[in-house]
Parts: sequence; structure tokens; C-alpha cells
Amino acid sequence: MNSVDEALLKYSKKYLLLNVPGIGNSGAMHWQSNWELTFPNIKRLSQKNWDSPDKDDWVAELGRLIKQNTDKPIVLITHSLGGGVAIHANELDKLQNVKGVFMVALPDIERDDFPKDCTGFVPMPKKALTIPGVMISSETDDWCSINVAEKWAEILKVPFINIGDKQHICGASEFETWEEGKRLLVEFLDSL
Repeated sequence: MNSVDEALLKYSKKYLLLNVPGIGNSGAMHWQSNWELTFPNIKRLSQKNWDSPDKDDWVAELGRLIKQNTDKPIVLITHSLGGGVAIHANELDKLQNVKGVFMVALPDIERDDFPKDCTGFVPMPKKALTIPGVMISSETDDWCSINVAEKWAEILKVPFINIGDKQHICGASEFETWEEGKRLLVEFLDSL
């Protein structure tokens, strides 16, 4: 086990690290799934309907899970639409006991060609997060231009990290374990 994995193992005992996936629930080869296998203390938010997300249902489920887990502070690890869930939950004051949001590949939810099966997410709240966060984005994400991602980081008042040509930060084999992401997560946790 390398030093980053050791640090993440330590943090997964201090915090409830909670994966908040987007549409489709981050499949078996996704970095979120791999991190859960590698670090059993990382948990996943479950949703009733992964393919037709409803903002009210998804935010309510996140709020319910947060209320059920009060023994340790929570850090959200979001991917794609999971970041939109965290932003709406923040707006609705449902992030009690959440100490931070590690937001990866937030999509441009308000663009015209965003999946119409997603209901209630538009308009997105345009307010600063009330807790620490960081936004990780790619220059070549089909779901969000780098300029839009930077604007969201400014709106949310969180640091912005551009990791270059990495599409939606999920598909290529390098994202099965996503070593760079683990390092960035540890750096974020160090800052809390």
C-alpha cells in the first residue's frame, strides 16, 4: 500500500466518505466503485431510480442518509450529476454534519441538451457552498466546457482544479483506480 492509499485508509476511518454518483450509478469499472472495494469504509449513496433522476427524490435520499449517519463527520465524493445533488442539498440546508464536498466532473446541468429524464435540477442554485469544497474538472468533458466549470467553481466559492484532457473523468482504464484522484482527495482532506 502506497502513502496515498495509507492516508486515504486513515481518513476513511475518521470520516464517512460517501460516494454520490450521477446518472447510471457509476458502474463496476468506475473509480468510485473501485475505491469502495479498496477502502471498505467508503460508502455509496443509493437511489431508487438511477436512470431518470428526480432532484427532489435524490436530494431527499442524500438528506436521509446524512441524518442516519451522525457518528462521524461526512465528506461527499461526487461524480457528475451527484455534484448537482450536493449543490441542491446545500441550498436546502440538508448538509448538516457534512464537512466537505469533493466534486468531480460537475456537468452543465442547465444546457439545452442535458438528459431530459432528469427532472427538477434546473435552475441550479447559484450560491456559495456553506461548507468547504473543491471542483475537479477536465478540459475535454463532453458534459461541461472548462469555462462553465470554472464559472461554477467561482459561484460555489471553491478551489478549481483542471486535470487536463480527461473527458468526463470516468471512462478510460486510468479511471478504474484513478490514482491522481486519490491524491487530490487526500490533499482536500488534509485541508479540512
